Amino acid sequence: MMMKLNLALSLALLVTTPFALAAGDHAHQHDGHGAMSGHGAMASAVGMPAPASQASQTYQVVLTDDMKMQFEPSLAIKQGDVVRFVVTNKGQLPHEFSIGSIDEQAKHREMMQAMPNMEHHDGTTITLAPGETTEMGWHFMGQNFVEFSCNIPGHSEAGMKRNTILK
Repeated sequence: MMMKLNLALSLALLVTTPFALAAGDHAHQHDGHGAMSGHGAMASAVGMPAPASQASQTYQVVLTDDMKMQFEPSLAIKQGDVVRFVVTNKGQLPHEFSIGSIDEQAKHREMMQAMPNMEHHDGTTITLAPGETTEMGWHFMGQNFVEFSCNIPGHSEAGMKRNTILK
């Protein structure tokens, strides 16, 4: 009897596991670290990643070691806009560029306190080495209060963030 039960359970696992793995929780995928960040690769409360080639406007973003995040031109983003961000780390320290809601950014900062050397390239957040430039496309929709932040421990707290309200 026990052998039949073990066989039945083994067969059930064999049949259902591929479907469970295929379905996954795509809203919380992270870039191979196995950690769930709460902001996910697919979407955020403030929008979702988009191909930079679909952008209707481009912003240059400069990250510096004096914990500044500078946008050029000045931010004037509306709900529904697809934006290309060209982000450059002009400092000697690694920095992040992350897009999300205030709550998402707070959760990200908590995670970064626990894993301070974690690097991100998941659609909502990119980590840049000193001197690196990369781009990120974003479709703004959802909540209209957006926080851009560097969540490396101590950086956001020192002022390396920018809040904006979408028009």
